[in-house]
Amino acid sequence: MKASPFNNLKRSPLKAAAVLFASVSLAFGGCSGSSNSPTTEDTGAPPSLRAEQAAQSVTLTEEQVNNLHIETYTVSDEPISFSIEAPGEIFPAPERISVVSAPIDGRVSNIYAHEGERVSKGDPLLELESLEFANLVAAYLEATAEITYQQQQVERLEVLTEDKISPLRNLERAQADLRLAQTRQSAALARLKAVGITESQTRRWDPFASDPNAKLTIYASIDGVLNEHLIEMGESVTAYQRLLDIIDNTEVLVRGFIAPEDAYFIKPGTPLSITERGSRDGVSAHSLNATVTTINPALDQNNRSVVLNSIVATENNWPLVGQSVRLTYVAQPEENTISIPIAAVQYEQSDATVFVQISETKYEKRTVDIARITDEHAILSGGLKPGEKVAVTQVFSLKALERFEQFAD
Repeated sequence: MKASPFNNLKRSPLKAAAVLFASVSLAFGGCSGSSNSPTTEDTGAPPSLRAEQAAQSVTLTEEQVNNLHIETYTVSDEPISFSIEAPGEIFPAPERISVVSAPIDGRVSNIYAHEGERVSKGDPLLELESLEFANLVAAYLEATAEITYQQQQVERLEVLTEDKISPLRNLERAQADLRLAQTRQSAALARLKAVGITESQTRRWDPFASDPNAKLTIYASIDGVLNEHLIEMGESVTAYQRLLDIIDNTEVLVRGFIAPEDAYFIKPGTPLSITERGSRDGVSAHSLNATVTTINPALDQNNRSVVLNSIVATENNWPLVGQSVRLTYVAQPEENTISIPIAAVQYEQSDATVFVQISETKYEKRTVDIARITDEHAILSGGLKPGEKVAVTQVFSLKALERFEQFAD
């Protein structure tokens, strides 16, 4: 008796599957010449992806509601305040510093004030001996003397012309010479004012002196303390060379540096407190309260931060110019800004989400846009409306139940 070929298939399941596949292929191949390919049934997205496409929610049983005791927070747009800390530096106030430069080439012949000394406005600081200054004085005195002479000429010719002794052209010529002398005097006076000489000083000069003054005295322009001396007695200096500076420390400029995203919450008038940067045990020996005066419109090129300026009156000579301080700004968001407790927020990868209460037993998971996170609140730029309620307790339990329902589907 011949052995049937199917007897071997019973012994080898792999061979049986191969034969079965070949038989099915032959059966389809033997069909009439139809060229239509078989259609594949669309099974749809996996349950986990389908759950993300739809609004994700959690439905609780009465027992779960009683056991979890979920607390909620009603969303409102009432403004809140929070703190923004930033490093700061102390600079001289713009009107409380005077940089003294040489107005002309010369040599330091006298020094009247030294570093650390307090000076008043108008006090002499130093003296420069300068031939160039002597030439300016000589030009002014020469023009002044010429004016005196031409005035006399005009007065004399007016009388002679009236008596028809001198022709009119002589008088007109003298008047033109007088105007020319006056123009030269005005130009010489302008050059003297540029180096710090006042009209009251020039009135005391004798226009007929044979020895013009060659020494220029430089005076203090503000009250303050002489901070830095950059010249020595007998040293030659050039025009516009920095000689010294005076600082009045009764007011200082405090510059704070904050991140660009935090600048949205700061505006002129925002309160701030100033404390020492390296305070011991977190306690500062000095502290001042102030407000933001101005905000620079562009980023600082050194640290890519927004610069906040505050003009502050010092107390007991603190803070000092050049000192580093710590600044705490009391920021206030604009009106209609929504904030919620930070406990209500949880994350799905990089997305911030909250559970919004739809009913007593149903919560909907919703993505929100966070503008800033403080110690206690998350300030939102979108995702919630005033009047909605979000869960602030048992958030992780809701997340676990939402995941359970998602995979149960």
